[in-house]
Amino acid sequence: MMRLHKICLTLVWFTVLSAHAQWKWLNPLECGFPVVQNQGWTEEIGDSYARLPQRAEGKVRKPVWDLSRNAAGLAIHFYSDAPELKVRYTVDGSLNMPHMPTTGVSGVDLYSIDSDGQWRFYFGGYPSGDTLQYHYTNIGKDKYHDRGYEFRLYLPPYNTVKWLEIGVPENKELTFIPVSPEKPILLYGTSIAQGACASRPGMAWGTILQRSLGYPLINLGFSGNGRLEKEVLDFICEIDARLYILDCLPNLTPKSKEEIVKLVSDAVGQIRASHSSPILLVEHLGYSNALADYTKQEDYTHVNQGAKEAFEELRAQGVKDLYYLTKEELGLHPDAWVDYVHPSDWGMATQANAVERKVREILHPNEEGYKRIVDEIAH
Repeated sequence: MMRLHKICLTLVWFTVLSAHAQWKWLNPLECGFPVVQNQGWTEEIGDSYARLPQRAEGKVRKPVWDLSRNAAGLAIHFYSDAPELKVRYTVDGSLNMPHMPTTGVSGVDLYSIDSDGQWRFYFGGYPSGDTLQYHYTNIGKDKYHDRGYEFRLYLPPYNTVKWLEIGVPENKELTFIPVSPEKPILLYGTSIAQGACASRPGMAWGTILQRSLGYPLINLGFSGNGRLEKEVLDFICEIDARLYILDCLPNLTPKSKEEIVKLVSDAVGQIRASHSSPILLVEHLGYSNALADYTKQEDYTHVNQGAKEAFEELRAQGVKDLYYLTKEELGLHPDAWVDYVHPSDWGMATQANAVERKVREILHPNEEGYKRIVDEIAH
């Protein structure tokens, strides 16, 4: 009987070992080259999931610094031929908020794009516990090559990632993709830009825009703290972007119209002092309850008037490549918000589509892509 007991224990032990041996776990920060996409300052912070370099601490206000530890807009790109994938990680903050679920605050999102340009979204469960985990199963194969789909893993917009690993079956491969060499779009904004209140990371409007255009997009959205501050703009001006999007008006409603004019003018002037790339000013998108609460209508009206006045003055002064997106062009329906100001997924998609239309008018990405292909062929 004792011998039978030992045999059973041995079988259980080997079963446990076998189960663990079936998976190999890879840390993106330990692959030997930078892989954190949409980050900026890669040489300084590419070994973390932060959004501002360490030297920003003490130069920007503490709330901005703390929020810059959140992984909004960051992603890991990789190829894999695995029929299933796992992700496990820990975070340093609360998992959710009253108006934003755990999947949005602390979750990750997995997409893939195949050789035909077809996007796929994968559902891997719901994160919970101390170590958050997702398990993606029944993944198909790319019909053109054996390395598998190109995957995009979007990181939590409202939480700080302490560590993260991606698991693949032991007999399958996963190859991390280096940071994109393309010039990024840079987005400076508020909680809405950071991702509130998308139900999951892939539905933040900046991430939708990034996925659609294909350019890297550095997300410098700071919840409640997108205030066109010189100290933040000092760091923004270090990034050589193909386009700067300033979407800070929802955090500037306490300011007078005259103060808005000065803040917008100074921000554009600060960027223009070192960069000739286009700048897009985005109006306050409004409030869901503006028709029911007249104070809300007053709030967005006076900041938008100030921004428009600054825009017109700057254009009259001869500032080139300055563009403007109005509240009417954004066009959010009253039902497209989670609360009074933070868009739902519907609102996020609406804003992303409106910004994309304007960005395509500014950058003409199809023409640029064609020229790049011709140049590559010529060389």
